[in-house]
Amino acid sequence: MSWRDESSNDASSSGASASDDSATHTPRVVAIVAKNEVVELWHLHLQRTDYRERDIDVGKEVRMHEVNGRRQRREVHRRQIERQPWGHFVIHRYQATRMLPWAPSLGLAMLIPGTLLAAGSAKQGIMQVPLSLLIIQTALITLGGLMALSSGWRIVSSRLRSNEGVRLETLGVSGHALGFPAGAYASEPAPGGYRSGRFRGRVEVDAAMGEWEVVQKYEDQGWCRQPI
Repeated sequence: MSWRDESSNDASSSGASASDDSATHTPRVVAIVAKNEVVELWHLHLQRTDYRERDIDVGKEVRMHEVNGRRQRREVHRRQIERQPWGHFVIHRYQATRMLPWAPSLGLAMLIPGTLLAAGSAKQGIMQVPLSLLIIQTALITLGGLMALSSGWRIVSSRLRSNEGVRLETLGVSGHALGFPAGAYASEPAPGGYRSGRFRGRVEVDAAMGEWEVVQKYEDQGWCRQPI
């Protein structure tokens, strides 16, 4: 795998670099996590797909055959040709910017008034409070509590997902060369609560896109190749 880094030094060159390469597919968004913090968001744009092949020996077999009336042993090597898809990617690096979650704020904005209304109703007596007001305060408390709980669960689940990732070398880049500390990894999908901030540069890489697949098997008998 190979890679080339083109880091930008100013806003004008970064904007030009980001718009130079138009992706033919929707880019993959990968979060770069270092020291348990999301530091960058990478947009992986697939430019083209190539295939690499390899010819490997998977074992040998001893067979008997007759030559001039005499039985002789011959080793037959079984081989196979495998193919693996490789992609040429252009990675746009962006600084990860944390977004203020709107769900907890909206949940508190509904929960607090509902609680105050409920407290006022308790002082006056439930029988003296209009039914419409009881419905409103019940809806505010219920919806506000659910939104607060759901936002908390999303934060916990995103942190759990961010703990699972792959080494940067899997993407075809060197974390050390890009200045990341040891232990930095890529998380896909990217955890929620972050957006792409300042453009930090562009990297071109060649990386594997799948596993090796067998496309042909044959036997190497020394003087000829016999397909299986």
